[in-house]
Amino acid sequence: MIWIHLVAVATLIGGLFFFLVVFRPTVQSLRPESYQVEVMRRVGKRFSTLIWISLIILLLTGASTMLHEGDSARIETTWGVVLMVKLFVFALMVGLVIIHDFILDPYHASSKRPEELTNLIAGKGKVYATQQGILLLSLLVLLIASYLTAM
Repeated sequence: MIWIHLVAVATLIGGLFFFLVVFRPTVQSLRPESYQVEVMRRVGKRFSTLIWISLIILLLTGASTMLHEGDSARIETTWGVVLMVKLFVFALMVGLVIIHDFILDPYHASSKRPEELTNLIAGKGKVYATQQGILLLSLLVLLIASYLTAM
């Protein structure tokens, strides 16, 4: 179960990092601009599906692991408190993913705000900031998880 959890974490964080640091700047070099938008829209849709699959796997494997932890996951223990902080940060990250996919919705073909996709390609705007926030919160969850492992 932990192995599956770690694969989902690696997929989520590695994918986000690749998308923001490698893919987005590469799309900037494509011409014409309409091609940039179409490539970003298609890849973004596929990647969004992968993110949701990873999040569902993380929720299921994380819940399963917590159920098997027993008393060590109790809030009265230091370990339990740190775990609750990790879950809170994870919930914030999921909230940002929900905002990104259902409110900003940059990859939908009939998006009412096509300039947001152009801004994302340029490395600015709400969508880009939201994606950076998701990556930072996921890294924070990973940092807290590594601290929990060391406890």
